[in-house]
Amino acid sequence: MEFQSEQVSAIKRKLSFSVSGQKVTAELNRAFSSLQKNMRLPGFRPGKTPRRVIEQRFGAKVRSDVASDLINQAFRDHAAELEFFGQPQISERGDVKAGEDFSFAILLEVRPELELGPYTGVAVDFPEVNIPEDAVDANIQARLRGQSVLAEVTDRKDVQAGDKVLVEVEASADGEVVHSHPGTLIDTQAERYYTGLETELIGLKKGGKGKTLNDVTFSESAQLDDLAGKTFDVKVKITGIQAMATPELSDSVAEELGYEGGADGMRAAIQAQLEESANGQARNQARANLLQVLIDANEFDAPSGLVDQQLKALLEELRIQRAYSGQDVRNWQPNDAEMADYRNRATFAAKASLILDHVSKAEKVEVTDAEIEAKYHEIADARGQRVEAIKGYFEKEGAVEDLRDRLLEEKTLDWLLERAELNTISAEDAAAKAADKAAEAAPAAEAAPAEAAPAEAAPAAEAAPAAEVDLSSMSSADLKAMAKERGLKGYSKLKKAELVALLQG
Repeated sequence: MEFQSEQVSAIKRKLSFSVSGQKVTAELNRAFSSLQKNMRLPGFRPGKTPRRVIEQRFGAKVRSDVASDLINQAFRDHAAELEFFGQPQISERGDVKAGEDFSFAILLEVRPELELGPYTGVAVDFPEVNIPEDAVDANIQARLRGQSVLAEVTDRKDVQAGDKVLVEVEASADGEVVHSHPGTLIDTQAERYYTGLETELIGLKKGGKGKTLNDVTFSESAQLDDLAGKTFDVKVKITGIQAMATPELSDSVAEELGYEGGADGMRAAIQAQLEESANGQARNQARANLLQVLIDANEFDAPSGLVDQQLKALLEELRIQRAYSGQDVRNWQPNDAEMADYRNRATFAAKASLILDHVSKAEKVEVTDAEIEAKYHEIADARGQRVEAIKGYFEKEGAVEDLRDRLLEEKTLDWLLERAELNTISAEDAAAKAADKAAEAAPAAEAAPAEAAPAEAAPAAEAAPAAEVDLSSMSSADLKAMAKERGLKGYSKLKKAELVALLQG
């Protein structure tokens, strides 16, 4: 077999093959002989159908199968060591005929050989970290609210929104009592049974002889059939008021929450936690800025197959994040504009991966077995699982090398950041630059074709730890769903900023 490899572009390689006529004849004879042995046609004994009859009826199919076998075998023999992306494409193909050479060519997308400009000492923006006092206060209040308990209200008699009210209820129509209850607890914020009455209770006072509320319309959703969707005069007598009581910050409360040094120690610890989180986010932003600088400074195309891999991984990561926040992702499908944006992000990730691969090889950056082991421990701690279980999973799924590749990219990126010229900018300037960048990318995202993710295999979703969920980008409803899933207390009345603080804690 004759074989030739040709680089047709920076990311495409053409493999040309020619199979001798002798080999073609032998493969055709083998295929027809195998078919003849198993052929059962009317008028012929089993296995005795003449070859000319078989060729007339099945010749085209046999020649197509032989061509596919020859192509697959040639590709396995000559492309086993090549790194390529996506599905190989047959760009040229002759006909399979006995005694004649069979020629064909396969086009592959391959990793480009990059020639990067200077990648050390580049100027990179690093967002300034500044934790305001109100952020610390909000975080503390969120943690205190997490310790809230339902308690009897003793410092006031009037009902306020959010209270749970113990009330005697009597509903009448035309002077006839149609419903009464000697004492039921009504939630002024999320009532299920007396829906429509709860808002009428706000402002009323506990005690006394009670009050008659005229023309109270109960909601259709009220879970009492004799009241739902109807209007009544309702006599109510409030006998008790309960509300969530949040403890004040004190040395004892701080110690109960697991902080040393009392209230001051808790504040200092939370300040340090917020700073650590903010520093991590700032570093991640600086890493992204560094990659953007390198991509902008080096023009090259990323193989579409690699982009498709990154896109599939991104979509899977988004599904995981949505599922983690309590959303039903079974029918989730991005719209055209979203898909175009995701493809742009996947293209960025593909180019970044190629740059980091080039740098790691040029600078001999490597990941040690000890670093792999440390990552197992980190993932195990984050998921509350045994290290042996995490390690076993990676080995069973054949994902150890995927993890090594991920760690190598991170290590190489840190190597580059350590050698960059960092320019500290304010958070406001960083946000403004990010907004400008997003505005620049928007027209391109709208113009880009929305292509579906391919069905080709990609690294397992758990081959590397999932990216941290950006809590600030989630809705209050999603944040509350996450808090409920984690078994946290007192989340239902928190504002969005407080919910984020509670979940980050």
